[in-house]
Order: sequence, then structure tokens, then C-alpha cells
Amino acid sequence: MILNDQFSHLTGKQKNLLPTEEDMLIYKKNGWYASPVILDHALIDQAIRGAEDFYKGKTDFNFIGSEKIANDDGENLKPVMNNEFVTLQKAELKALSFHPMISAIAALLSRSSEIRLFADSLINKTPVNESIKQGAVGWHTDKAYWPTCTSDKLLTAWIPFQDCTIEMGTLMHIDQSHLWKDESLLKSFYSFNNQDLSKLDDFLKEHKPNHKKTPLLLKKGQVSFHNCHTIHASEPNTSKVNRMALAMHLQDETNQYQKAFNKDGELIQIGYDMLCKKDVDGNPDYSDEKIFPLLYTKL
Repeated sequence: MILNDQFSHLTGKQKNLLPTEEDMLIYKKNGWYASPVILDHALIDQAIRGAEDFYKGKTDFNFIGSEKIANDDGENLKPVMNNEFVTLQKAELKALSFHPMISAIAALLSRSSEIRLFADSLINKTPVNESIKQGAVGWHTDKAYWPTCTSDKLLTAWIPFQDCTIEMGTLMHIDQSHLWKDESLLKSFYSFNNQDLSKLDDFLKEHKPNHKKTPLLLKKGQVSFHNCHTIHASEPNTSKVNRMALAMHLQDETNQYQKAFNKDGELIQIGYDMLCKKDVDGNPDYSDEKIFPLLYTKL
């Protein structure tokens, strides 16, 4: 149990559910952590209704970077539907993902004094025939797609909206992969849809023969957290029901923008750079409250 004034906004019951020092050391070692049940089912059920409304084109807040809704007419569902910054567009999704337990746990695991939103992603995996193998999210690291971020402590909170089984295509991590130094080689394995996840195996056999893949069998109300360098993926959903989850990408107080260039020497600009305000030097401001709201700060 952790009793600290920095979590005075939490109830005693909530404080008892925070990660222990041992949990934080395991996160540091493995690159991921699965919480106990920290979210009420009613809050998640409300978020499900909010997501269903979002797919119908209903939003509560105006957002300058809003994408086309993944499924306007409710038909022809894709194996994987993905929409970003939904928490800045729909109240029920914001209520769930901005829950104080999520940002408090993120602060402890990353040993940070501040947690801000960096992005979010509502991902719905619809059931597919096992023989088709559509709907895999390929092996990747989040940091490989954020080369403009200075921090290595960024992390993702993955919030499933239901119990997650192997058949549903739950999130999988490669233990301790956040400590590997050859992350750039892994970006080529990434494909959001229709990927044969076994393509990574040859690479791992040669470079990391003792690797361990861990699928997360989470109960509704649990949340998993992984470091931005942790390699992760998910198989297609071969169950009978949708597998919906919200990924909250979170940044710590040290994170700032840095210039990054591709192999051709061209300046890299990620999507978030075009949405936020610019600092005095004309660079993206990753503390812009409209795009990257503050979720936790140490008192």
C-alpha cells in the first residue's frame, strides 16, 4: 500500500490498488504491468455506449483534428477500426480514460511528477473467421513512431472494455524488449491489418533466442501499461464478440519536441505536430493543453 500526499485525490480503496515498489521494479524489468481491477463496470459500460454513438457520428466536443468516423453507416465493419483523439471528442470516453487511477499508476510506473495525454486510440476488433486471419495488429513499438519525442519514459495504458481472452486477439508483449537497442529494425514488421505475426520469429530466433511473449488475459476493469519501447502486437479476433479497447498514450514531464529526420534527411512531422500550438521557436509544443491536457501532477 502506498500512502502519500501526492495521491490525496484518491480514496483509501484506490490507494490500496496502486502498484507497490515491487510492482514498479517488475515494470522496469519487463516493460509492462497489468493492474488489478481499478475501473467500475458501470463506467466502462458507459464508455461502450459512448463509443457506439461515436461510430454513428455523434460527438460532444469540437476537435480540430477529428478524423472521419470509422464506421459512419454501421455496416461493412472492418476487422480493425481505429480512431484517434476520441477522448477529446466524446464525453463518455473521456470520463473513462481520464480516470485518476490511470494517470496515478502511469506516474508511479514511469516515476514521473507529471502525466499528460499524448494521444489516444479507440480500437475495435470485429470477429473474423479464423481461417481468414484478418485483423492482426503487427509487432511494433510506440516510440518508433514518435521520433520527435525526447523522453524514453512515455507509456501506454491499454483499457479493455470487456474480459480479454486469447481468442479475442488480446494485447501481447515481448518481455524485456524495451531494453533492446535495435528497435529501429522492428518498424518494418508493422502493418496495421492482415499481418502474419510469425514474420518476426526469424528475427527473434537470430537476435533474441530467449525472448518471451506474454498475452494479457485481462478482466473487465483491469488496465495494462507498457513502456514506449516495449514490443507488442495482437492477433485477429476469432471469438464471437467485438473486442474493444482504448489505448491512452501518455507523456511525462520531461518530454519535449526534438527535430528528427528520415533516412533521406527530410524533417519528420508526426500527425500531432500539425494539431498543437507552436513554441517561440516555431516548434510543436507538447504541453499544449488543448491537445495534450494535464492528467496528473505531483502536489
